[in-house]
Amino acid sequence: MTSLYHWDSGQWMPRSPDVRWRRIGTLTLAVVAALTLAACGATHSGQKSTSTTSTATVPPTTATAAATTTTQAPTDATALPGYLATPTNQVVFIEFTPSGDEISGTVQFAYLSSDGTQIETSNGPIEGKISGSSVTITDENDVVTSSGSVSGTFQGSNLVLAFPQQNGQLAPVSFSPASVADYNNALSTLQNEANQAAAAQQAATAAQQAAAAAAAAQAQKQQAIANAAQDVSSDESSISSDSSTLAQDEQTLASDVSAVQGDLRTVKGDLAQTESDAKSDPTSVCDDAGGVQDDQGGLVDDQGGYQDDLSSGETDTSSAQQDIASLRSDWASLASAESADPTYVPSGGLPISSGEASALSAGTSALSKYQQTVTADTRTIAGYLSQANTYVAQANRLCSSSGG
Repeated sequence: MTSLYHWDSGQWMPRSPDVRWRRIGTLTLAVVAALTLAACGATHSGQKSTSTTSTATVPPTTATAAATTTTQAPTDATALPGYLATPTNQVVFIEFTPSGDEISGTVQFAYLSSDGTQIETSNGPIEGKISGSSVTITDENDVVTSSGSVSGTFQGSNLVLAFPQQNGQLAPVSFSPASVADYNNALSTLQNEANQAAAAQQAATAAQQAAAAAAAAQAQKQQAIANAAQDVSSDESSISSDSSTLAQDEQTLASDVSAVQGDLRTVKGDLAQTESDAKSDPTSVCDDAGGVQDDQGGLVDDQGGYQDDLSSGETDTSSAQQDIASLRSDWASLASAESADPTYVPSGGLPISSGEASALSAGTSALSKYQQTVTADTRTIAGYLSQANTYVAQANRLCSSSGG
């Protein structure tokens, strides 16, 4: 497979902007083994040993680096093991087998994903040539370089390869002698870093979610206060309107009572005319009695108008009762909401208890007064109707007595 990375500016970077891997970062290269471009005094003795490595930063455009101590590794090119470098967040492992001056092998590349929580890997075959202490390696699949090949030297126990940079300079990277086990250990260390990053990311996500949930709960509490406050204010306004409506209903009923009372006076006047005609013009008595009956019918009609207005008033009283009950309920809801967040005051302010008490008093007073008025008016109209019926009966008797 073809690599999506190449060595540049002190790290392996994406080959093109449309690759599926993200750039690993802009940190300088940290390698496991010591890097020195000066002669380190080791000779190609063929001696075998293992190396314990530490990190050293490699600037991307310089040809110098600090050396660290390693145990003596074999310097005979034909006996060298694999070679390991561990730049920041990355592991590179090169293995090859010499055959004369020819070499062939593989390169393994592991690196952290852009968010640092996963390990991505790439690998491919390599081949090349060794001439004395010099080596040229061809990265057939461009696993770690897009230039196709890199050259370097064996310096002591290390293999130092020079990777071309975008500015044309060469950046040396030191690979320490290492085994597959060393590579696996470095990979395990990289995996631990990924696990720690994933755990940190999960913890941060959990903290963000907890903070968002707390903020949502707080907003919900505040909204509950604002809603309850608005409901209370609306209830108080409705009760005030109900009180005015009931007062108007009282005036309407009073007008109806006056109309019925006027009808009664008319009926009474008709009866007086009937009584007068019974003495002076008996032939007109029955006609006069009919007039008494007609005007009594007008009184009954006006009584019906009173009943209609009374029905409308009952709707208004029901509305007032509901608004009073709503105010009591919404006030309790407001108190409950405030207890959940006692320091919050909505932009429109909070209703005060004296306002609630005043609205309740006004509403109940208007209801009581209206109901007392209805009781009195109903009794009065019933009395007017009874009196009118009496006048009709008297007129009818006069008609009978007149022989008409």
